[in-house]
Amino acid sequence: MQGCATNSKKSKSLEAAGYHAQLGIGYLQRNRLKLAQQYLGKALAANPKSPTVQHYYALLQDRIGNKQLAARYFALAVKQDRNNPELLNNYGSFLCKHGAVNRAEMAFLRATANPLYDTPEFAFTNAGICLKKRNNYRRAEGYLSKALSLNPTFPSALYHMAELSHRQNKNAKAQAYLYRYNERAPITSETLKLCYRISTALNEVASAQKCSAQLLANFPNSKEASELN
Repeated sequence: MQGCATNSKKSKSLEAAGYHAQLGIGYLQRNRLKLAQQYLGKALAANPKSPTVQHYYALLQDRIGNKQLAARYFALAVKQDRNNPELLNNYGSFLCKHGAVNRAEMAFLRATANPLYDTPEFAFTNAGICLKKRNNYRRAEGYLSKALSLNPTFPSALYHMAELSHRQNKNAKAQAYLYRYNERAPITSETLKLCYRISTALNEVASAQKCSAQLLANFPNSKEASELN
């Protein structure tokens, strides 16, 4: 009878952990960080060995600036669930954010190597963004091209390919990528500033003025509008 009671208690604890994890993940996705901390903390207390809970608890800690705690829980999650592509993609983004570029690239590639990963273009794009930030344009372009070969309309890859092409002074190419982005995704302050920069580089004065006017009208308090002024 004692064994049955123990198993029942453990089952209830795991059930509670799953319930609290679902709530915590939902709040994290809506950026309600205080509630996410509350429920993910409860989930972790109820089931501290769950890689899913560890994964999202790590994301939360990174979001609120606890780098060391985030690194600890990412490492625990990856150790248990080493082939989870979504986990590896998020871990790669965390590593890149904190300067561990080589380890980040490895994590992204491990994610894309999983044949069950439904959206490998996310990890290829993140690898490209990471290397672009470190001015490794050749490899960044390779990863972004791979993402677009898998999903030619993926907005993030299109935007970053446009930005990368502009950095390399390939502005006609950059403009073509930005047009493709604008067909699929809403304008942002970042895309309007890039539009202004590309049009200026191509000596397309009317287009540059149109982009700057849209930026100042639609996003007057943005960092990009401030930089333009």
